Amino acid sequence: MTEWTYTLKFRSSVSIFSGLAVAGLVDRMVMRNHKGLPFIPGSSVKGRWRFFAERLLQNGGLPDDLKIHKTGEPLCKNLKSRCTLCKLFGNPAFPSMLLVGKAELDETLKGHFENLLKQNPNPVNHPDTELRPGTAISRITGTTLKNHLFFNEAVPPVIFTGKLIINGTLNDNEEKFLRASARLVDRIGGRKSVGMGGLDGGIRIASKGGAE
Repeated sequence: MTEWTYTLKFRSSVSIFSGLAVAGLVDRMVMRNHKGLPFIPGSSVKGRWRFFAERLLQNGGLPDDLKIHKTGEPLCKNLKSRCTLCKLFGNPAFPSMLLVGKAELDETLKGHFENLLKQNPNPVNHPDTELRPGTAISRITGTTLKNHLFFNEAVPPVIFTGKLIINGTLNDNEEKFLRASARLVDRIGGRKSVGMGGLDGGIRIASKGGAE
């Protein structure tokens, strides 16, 4: 078992919606931990990472031991012959080798956010986030629908960090592949179409000790 850390440095505001709302005021609120601080679920990070890993494998040109099941074929079900994608990211038949922990605010930022929340514990308009308006567009006319203005809560562009666990042993090519595909991740979270959740440098992985 190997433990790494990862960093998400956002260059635009980000929203990972919790499903909670305040009727008539905030339609979608961000995920928060038990202390009330924003965080990004590991599943959101891993899902986006898997998307780019799959595209990288499909493009080909990689070492022979990095492979993927053919497009349209069922996911791998044989433990010994499973492809790289199913081995690293898992599928319904196999657990994932890659375990992604939640990304929390960088330690250098937590105190600042905690102070903001203490000074103004407003349950609706949190002082550590911003409310961003949005509209719904008709697919038929391409124009804004009436009575479809909504407000999303968003965290300003800051840094989040989290832990990664590799449950098993990677060979050199698999490790390089994981790092390369992580760097390709351009955005995380909702409202990507309007430029939210943009990452600077993708998912930045550091081995234990800090070396990227």
